[in-house]
Amino acid sequence: MLKNSIVSALTFALVFIAGIGQSTGQNTNPLNSLLYSNQANMFSDQGIAMDPITIVMPGTAYAGGFGSFLDNPASAALYNQSFGQFGLAYTNIDESAQFVNSSRSLSDNQFNLSNAGFVYSFPTAQGSLVVGAGYNQHTVFNRALGFRGRNEQTTITDQFKTPGSTYADIAFNTFAIDYGDEFEDWDESIFRIGFPEFGDYLGVRQQGEIFESGYGGEYSFFAATEFQENLMVGVSLGILNGRYTYDRLFQEVDNFNEYNSDFIDTNDDGTGDTDIDNILLQDKIRSTYTGFKLRAGLIYRLNEVLNVGASYTLGTRMEVEEIFDANIQTTFDNGVTFEDELNNEFTYYVEMPSRTSVGFSLNDLNGWSVSGAAEYVNYAGTRIDFRDGSLFEDEIAENEFIENNFRSVWNLRAGVQYQLNEGVSLRGGLSFLPSKFENGTDDRSILSFGTGIQLSPGVQLEFAAQYKYWDEVSSVYDYADYDYTVLPEEPPTFTVRSENASRSVDRWQVLSTIRFNLY
Repeated sequence: MLKNSIVSALTFALVFIAGIGQSTGQNTNPLNSLLYSNQANMFSDQGIAMDPITIVMPGTAYAGGFGSFLDNPASAALYNQSFGQFGLAYTNIDESAQFVNSSRSLSDNQFNLSNAGFVYSFPTAQGSLVVGAGYNQHTVFNRALGFRGRNEQTTITDQFKTPGSTYADIAFNTFAIDYGDEFEDWDESIFRIGFPEFGDYLGVRQQGEIFESGYGGEYSFFAATEFQENLMVGVSLGILNGRYTYDRLFQEVDNFNEYNSDFIDTNDDGTGDTDIDNILLQDKIRSTYTGFKLRAGLIYRLNEVLNVGASYTLGTRMEVEEIFDANIQTTFDNGVTFEDELNNEFTYYVEMPSRTSVGFSLNDLNGWSVSGAAEYVNYAGTRIDFRDGSLFEDEIAENEFIENNFRSVWNLRAGVQYQLNEGVSLRGGLSFLPSKFENGTDDRSILSFGTGIQLSPGVQLEFAAQYKYWDEVSSVYDYADYDYTVLPEEPPTFTVRSENASRSVDRWQVLSTIRFNLY
């Protein structure tokens, strides 16, 4: 199948990715009209290092956990002790969704490696020289959406009949759509055929679940030194690696037995029966991505208490490989079923925007330490590269969409630590991540807290929990809204719109690491 048909197929399948399908409050939802622009910004939205200290205390001007170098590689020069670290992460998400006047809640969780690596501080007569390497997870794609309700306005089969939809063939083969006129030159939803009034629709019960999972991480090497007295500089080179899985089960049920025309032959004896019981759509998408990331930064120690720092992350080019499977099964009341599926693979490239971070830290002021950072990212600078001349027009459309609908933001983070005694420290933090979208409503607030406990000389247990909450409006599916005022024998005109769900999201992440000194 042609690659441009894959573009149209996945456009419908990934409108939920990481809350990227945000509604603008209009009937037409432009932020769901293109797929790869949405997915590109999901992959470019690299999160905070999942390290129990760094997740609370930003490392732009502060040396905390092993992941501090992701904020600023110069922070490694502040370590005066070699150490190793190993950590795990648990993520739980609860979502409440409002869809066609019905509410439903769904939860999901995942458990995986958060970080592992080492830092080695060379013995020096003055200044410092520090190197390190390891793995840090920084992004979790965990989402869960459940919905159920009676829809008397649209049906997902309205999406299948949209000109250019890759679902069209398997939908037609399973009678989810059929010919819309006697000349067989355009398709119509099976739920809109056979009524005295052209284009009538009685409604259908819709129900489904969508689960997303996966992670993004980085295998890194970093080095930092005190280049001049009180001036720390550092660089890091990382190999990005991540995977993402999208699983959807979407069903439409004729629970009132309202569709009982007899113009489709489903029986061997030649009798007709279109009394549809249900239509079931199942999608699965598996994505993997790789790329390289280069950072550089500096920190200046103004005095024994106050540090200021800045870092710059170069734009990154990533390769994304996707496998997409879809299956439609239509079941009639007489037990006859029709089933068909499609399978596709596609590879494309994403050029992620650069990132600039500035920050400060107050260190060990009567047992208190404070760290703050502001990070600038221009999401509108993300670019898609299909590397295929036949898709050049699609590529231009995707990149224009990104430029017009995404924006630049300042992500703000701050944390405070109190050293209770030699063996125990307490931490708390607050972050604010503005929406990446023009007029977006999905600003995210993050609360973090944690503690460090010395288990024995040279062995430290670090623990942190992070709570993130936000509201968003996402498209459940796009559909073709036809103008049925034209004559039945003429193809009706249409506008692509979205059927939306309002979602409230609560996400908890719990992190734990063992840190041990290397002598």
